[in-house]
Amino acid sequence: MSTFMHYIWRNRALPKEQLHTTAGETIQIIEAGKNESSDGNIFHNARLKIGANEWSGNIVLHHKSSDWEKEIHNNGADDYKNVILHITESDDIETMLPHGEYIPQLRITYSEEKAKEYEAAVKGIQRVPCHKTMATMDKVHLHSNLSRLMIERIEEKAKRIEMLYEQCGKRWEETFFKLMARNFGFGVQSSSFEQWAAVLDMQALGKHRDNLQQVEAIFFGQAGLLDEESIPAYYRKEALESNYYKELKREYKFLSQKFNLKSIDAKTWNGNATPHLRIARLAALYNSSRATLSSISACETQKELEEILQSIPQGYWWNHLQFGGTTTCGCRPLRNSQLQIIIINTIVPILYTYGKHRSDSALCNKAESLLHNIASEQNNIIRKWNDVGVNADCAADSQALIQLQKEYCNKNGCSRCRFAYAYLSQY
Repeated sequence: MSTFMHYIWRNRALPKEQLHTTAGETIQIIEAGKNESSDGNIFHNARLKIGANEWSGNIVLHHKSSDWEKEIHNNGADDYKNVILHITESDDIETMLPHGEYIPQLRITYSEEKAKEYEAAVKGIQRVPCHKTMATMDKVHLHSNLSRLMIERIEEKAKRIEMLYEQCGKRWEETFFKLMARNFGFGVQSSSFEQWAAVLDMQALGKHRDNLQQVEAIFFGQAGLLDEESIPAYYRKEALESNYYKELKREYKFLSQKFNLKSIDAKTWNGNATPHLRIARLAALYNSSRATLSSISACETQKELEEILQSIPQGYWWNHLQFGGTTTCGCRPLRNSQLQIIIINTIVPILYTYGKHRSDSALCNKAESLLHNIASEQNNIIRKWNDVGVNADCAADSQALIQLQKEYCNKNGCSRCRFAYAYLSQY
C-alpha cells in the first residue's frame, strides 16, 4: 500500500465515479475513519453507506487484494471481524473471511506521477508543485484558502502575544510597546531588539516618561550602548567628548542605581546594522505618549496609524547615526515600507489579540480589514510566489503566502495543505 493511497482515502480525494464496489454498489462516505499513522493500513470507526445499507466498522487498505489473505493467514481473522470495506489498487481476487463472508471491495486508481510527487514530498525530497493549481485556481476558491491561512497566521501571532502579556504582568500597554520594539528590528535585528525590550523596566520608565533625556538614558543604557567598548574605536574619542553622551552616561548611572537596572551585553547588537537611531525613534515615540493601545484602537485608517507611528528624533539624533561618527544632513522619516512592516507585524496582531481578550469583535474585524487594505509586502518569499504565477493583491494575501511557505512548504507539510490537496486530487 502506498502512502498516497492512504492520503487519498483519509482526505476523501476520490472522484465520484470511483466510489462504487467491484460488485457495482455505490459507496457514500459518512466518516472515513481514524488512523493516526501516515502509512497504517487500517482506518477505525468508519461509517459508510454501501448500496441501500449503512455500515459502521473498520476499513483495510492493501496494494493487492491477495495481500488480504496473507495478513489473515499471518495474523488470524480476529482483527478483521469488523471490516466493512477493503480498499485496493489491484483487485486480483475477491475479499472474503475464512468462514466465507464476502467483504465489499473498492478499487482505487490514480496518477502514478502524482503518487511519486506526494511520496517524495513526504520524504522531504521535493515539494508537491501545487503552485500549478494555485496559478489557475478561480479567485473565489484561491482567496477562500488564503483567508484561512491569513487567520491561521494571526492566531499564531496572538498566541505569542498572549505569552508576552503574561510575561509583562498582564499589562497591555507594556505588551504593546515590547512587541513594537521587537519589530523595530525589521527582521535583521528583531531578536536583539526583543532581548533589549525584555530587560526594560516599564514601571521605572513610566516615572520619567515626560523627560526625553532620561528615557534615552535608560533606553541606551539598557541596550549596553553606553559602554565605551561598544563604540567603534574610530568614533570613540569624539563620542566620549560629546556633552550629550556624558549627560546620558551620568543619568543612566543614577537611574540604574535607583531602579537596580541591568543592561544586556552590547555584543547582542553584532552585525552591520546599528540600532542607535531606531532606539532613539522608540524613545521619542514613548516620550510623546502618542502610540498607545487606546490611540491605535481608535484609528480607522492606515494613514492615521502611520501618523501616530512616525517618529523623527531631534537633538543629537537629528544628525547622528550612532555615538560619535560623522554627522548627517538630518534624520529622515521612517519609510512607508518600514511603517507597513510595523503595522502588519505589530498593530494588526495586537489589535486582534486585544479584541479577543475583550471579546470585542469590532477590533478583531478592524485588524483583518487593515490587512485587506494594505499593499502586499515585498520580500523574497512573495517574490518567489510571484515568479510561479501566484500574486498577492494585499497584505492579507502576502501574510497568507508567508504562512504557507513557512508552516507548510518549508516543513514538508503537503499532507495537510489545502493547495496540495487541490493539486493531488486532480487525477
